[in-house]
Amino acid sequence: MPILLSTILMSGLGFGLVLPSFLFVAENLGAPAWVATTIIGTFAIGQVISTPIWGRLSDRFGRKPILVISLAGQAASYVLLAFADTLWMMAIARTLNGLMSGNLSVAMAYVTDVTTPEKRAGSMGLVGGAISLGFIVGPAVGGVLGGADAESATLLLPGIVAAVVCAITSVGALLFLRESLSAEQRRHHAENSSQEGGLRAAGRLLQRPTLALMIMAGFLVYIGMALFETIFPLWSGARFGWGPREVGFIFTYLGLLVGTVQGVLVGRLVPRFGEGKLVTFGLACYPIGLLIMTQAPTWPVMMFGITFTAGGGALFITTMSSLVSHQAGEQERGLVMGVYQSGSWLGRSVGPPITGFLFGALGANAPLYAAALCMLPALAIVAVIRSRTSRPEHGREKELS
Repeated sequence: MPILLSTILMSGLGFGLVLPSFLFVAENLGAPAWVATTIIGTFAIGQVISTPIWGRLSDRFGRKPILVISLAGQAASYVLLAFADTLWMMAIARTLNGLMSGNLSVAMAYVTDVTTPEKRAGSMGLVGGAISLGFIVGPAVGGVLGGADAESATLLLPGIVAAVVCAITSVGALLFLRESLSAEQRRHHAENSSQEGGLRAAGRLLQRPTLALMIMAGFLVYIGMALFETIFPLWSGARFGWGPREVGFIFTYLGLLVGTVQGVLVGRLVPRFGEGKLVTFGLACYPIGLLIMTQAPTWPVMMFGITFTAGGGALFITTMSSLVSHQAGEQERGLVMGVYQSGSWLGRSVGPPITGFLFGALGANAPLYAAALCMLPALAIVAVIRSRTSRPEHGREKELS
């Protein structure tokens, strides 16, 4: 686990390095808001395509080789992004980064391989905390390297540093990470998967009512998250005149907050309150924070609202991922986590072009109101999920039949 968490931390560090200046660079190349947000959203499109594939391949060939390959691919994508001087090059680099970054589901599957169901939520929180820890350092460094203001924004140094970080991490995983699946488990999955294609396997999972509801909830929540997170640099620029440096520091604060929730609080709260209650509570906090932000007259008040939003989102992501893992059989953990993550990333791919359009057409706060609205049907779906999973006779065995 320590080596896995280090690998995830460094991957999150590379991702966070390019975030503060990305939208500003796109606008400086002539992109209107909706084009800039669509380009940043191509990352999610790549995730939608690759996440279930990586998960299924990791079931068949092992977690370690997939993590090593995907990290090496991330390094290549950051090199391309660092030298991108057109919007098309930025879009290609961002899509490639998404295609090669579908390793979070593999990391979560690794966790389910080596932990018991009772300790799984806490371990999932450690994974999320490792990603967030990378976000603590990455955006702060990326904000400094990415330019002092919107006009001087650049991706050259952030992209190069991110590429170096991912390359080093790939080599480290190759040398030090132990495989979590035995040869017998990989062989058994290979025998089963040879009789069922990837799309057919994913379709089979969607026929399980509770799992399908979980995927739908994740899809809606991640649309809302994408609406808010994607537009935040431009929103903060419009509201407070911020540039890459200030945005980087805010992302660092969010990384610290999310890391604390996922890496420290979740493991302690789940045994006391249960995953279902925490999913609902986290989801309810998210829109409350957004509404506070829309009415914030000053940035300190905005920080109060964003704390609610980020903390609630972290709580939802970790506890819902744990609930999803309980719906997976031993030989399909990578596939189940991959399909769930793919559905979530589909939401992230839908959100960016919408948020850019709302920002340009209806004003700075419109994307935040839309994000809050997305959480209402998600809350209703979570209520149904909780009623299903609370019934002893409606366990995973029923879902697998």
